[in-house]
Amino acid sequence: MMLKQFPLLQNLAQFITGKEPPTDAPAIDIWAYAEPAGEEPDPLQRNVLQWRRLISSVREPVEEFPGQPVNIIGFVHRPFPPMPNQFVLARRVIRCCLADTMPLGLAIATEAADTYEADQWLRVQGCFGTTLYRNRPTLVVIPASITPIAVPQKAYINGVF
Repeated sequence: MMLKQFPLLQNLAQFITGKEPPTDAPAIDIWAYAEPAGEEPDPLQRNVLQWRRLISSVREPVEEFPGQPVNIIGFVHRPFPPMPNQFVLARRVIRCCLADTMPLGLAIATEAADTYEADQWLRVQGCFGTTLYRNRPTLVVIPASITPIAVPQKAYINGVF
């Protein structure tokens, strides 16, 4: 058990709860719930983090990526203020541990954006395109299909590798 490896935490837990920590509780392997995010050459196999790393490595992504095929899964995230006809398809990325996950996603541009619930899991297949945001072209995913899916076993992405 993790507390056994850290006696100070064990003492603190015992002090706060007034109880001995359980000795038979199995450790949770968070990486069993996270998919890897190393380099992926196949654009149809890339996850949100892999796409974001690739996009940020290019000087002019709005010139480089339109037309590239996309096949990603994630949950609907609505930024504030919301964008008309858009939502963000996000995944939670583990940077160190579950306590410091952060959502990261790609903008999905569709007239049906309001029909999807926040936190609903979807598979989006389509290609990159552009839209104007504050009179500047911005990279978005133009979906050919959007399919509701169950929460995957590997709902997180390993951002540490």
